[in-house]
Amino acid sequence: MKRFLTMFALVAVGALPALAEEKQEVPVDPVTGMKVAEGWELVRVHCTVCHSPQQFLQQKGTQSTWTDIIRWMQKSGGLWQFDADTESKIIAYLADNYGPDGAFRRAPIPGSLLPENPYMTGAKAEFEAKKKAGEVPVEAP
Repeated sequence: MKRFLTMFALVAVGALPALAEEKQEVPVDPVTGMKVAEGWELVRVHCTVCHSPQQFLQQKGTQSTWTDIIRWMQKSGGLWQFDADTESKIIAYLADNYGPDGAFRRAPIPGSLLPENPYMTGAKAEFEAKKKAGEVPVEAP
């Protein structure tokens, strides 16, 4: 029994540094609410020009998701093109600090993949007309 307790104590003491490492919180910038980690200043400079940090801090995404969001903003929102190094640092920061977790949910289903709506509204009729005219993308952005 004494040997078991000694082994248990050694294992427990050995696990303490790993637990402490896991519990370490990343400091948060008091002004923006952003996690202060490598690349955060680039995100602050480029992203808060157009919208509040709260708009993207509530999002979760993989590198692919954040890349798609940036491409969509560049295509339809007037976001400028980044040089490759800046873009990769921004995407890495967002994916590392605001990546998928237990609260991650799937992307919305594109309207072009939704079933027919039996309750036609003006907005739905407009969407259907644009879809027939080929003005609605088939794939999600």
